[in-house]
Amino acid sequence: MAPVSNTMTILRGVALASVISAVSSFVHTPSFRPDSCRTSSMLASAETDIFTLTVALTREEGKNDQIMESIENHPTRIMLQKSMNLKLVEMPCIEHADGPDLEAFKKMAEEDPSFSKYEYIVITSPESAKVFASSVKPSGLSADIAAVGKATKKALTDLGFEVSFVPSKANGEAMAEELPPVTELGLNNVLYPASAKAAETIQENLGLRKDSAFRVERLNTYDTVSTTLTQEQLDIANGQAHIACFGSPSAVDAWLENIDRALGIEDLDDEEKKKTPGSQGNVVAVCIGSTTAKRCLESGRWVSSDIYYPAEKPGLEGWTDSCLTAGGDVMEKNFWGL
Repeated sequence: MAPVSNTMTILRGVALASVISAVSSFVHTPSFRPDSCRTSSMLASAETDIFTLTVALTREEGKNDQIMESIENHPTRIMLQKSMNLKLVEMPCIEHADGPDLEAFKKMAEEDPSFSKYEYIVITSPESAKVFASSVKPSGLSADIAAVGKATKKALTDLGFEVSFVPSKANGEAMAEELPPVTELGLNNVLYPASAKAAETIQENLGLRKDSAFRVERLNTYDTVSTTLTQEQLDIANGQAHIACFGSPSAVDAWLENIDRALGIEDLDDEEKKKTPGSQGNVVAVCIGSTTAKRCLESGRWVSSDIYYPAEKPGLEGWTDSCLTAGGDVMEKNFWGL
């Protein structure tokens, strides 16, 4: 079952921000959430009436700058600056490694630099673009490139490649549904250099197309592996953070692995882990898109109302909107002691 989106529009977020700003002028006694082991940093200071909202950014090291800048400059964050102290903490939960098919891809690029046997090369992440560019030169490439979203397109164009197609939504479902066939009657060959952990959505759904025939060759050129957080980072993840921003299902899995370690429940089975209080770190999950949100729900660690994602515009802008909406909701719940 796909997660039920409780992501509001930005207008709703701005309206909520106004409410929070208004109610913050009243004297009140902050309350802890009963299921939380938060430190006092989560509460608005009685003296300053400033709420510290801690957001964990879980992308790989050096890749959180865009979301950090986007959150900092968001209109809602600026509106709330007198009542909210925003604390963004870079907490890389994943890193990239070579995939099992990388050498085969390099050999393919060496033997046929133009990739002449393919109509399309589908690139689904900035990291995939980087790995692709490490073995392929833009000049002489005969296959068209399809990028899953704006961030991936930018990564490719910055590397000198021309992108022929971007779907209306930045996900595999839209890519597979909307990719225009180069030939209506013949076979459209697609090369898909992917993460080893990527779902099979693109190749499966392209194979189901009725309007034209697609054949997909997938090569797992890179992999995503979990990192081990430091004790200082674990303390933030499991007691101080209110929101965790996830850019991929792999980041969700890595976050939970670290929380399991912090709670000492690594050896429990999945069902027992789900029953452990705070088994998600007592954070609200803010996801870049529906695939990552679905992974949060499937883990059984979050209820759907604590999972935020941009249903209509997955990507950086929608991800940021969702983060500020979640932040407003966290502040509101804290004010009412919920």
